[in-house]
Amino acid sequence: MVSVMRIKEVEHDVVLRKEDFESLIGEMESLTESIEILSDRGLMEQIRESEKDIGKGNIFEIQSEEYLNNLFLE
Repeated sequence: MVSVMRIKEVEHDVVLRKEDFESLIGEMESLTESIEILSDRGLMEQIRESEKDIGKGNIFEIQSEEYLNNLFLE
């Protein structure tokens, strides 16, 4: 379901419902995070390398939180 944002002008101010404002703020935060990720060359290289590994089948199943923690201690 697509929500329609209702915006109106009242005495030179822009007015919108609280839910619409909160949704707009959430979208802006998401876009900002995307820009930060895309601007980080090191992180983007890691993502590309990970995509290559996945394509080659170089993946494994994380079986527990302890197993995950041990991956970073090696």
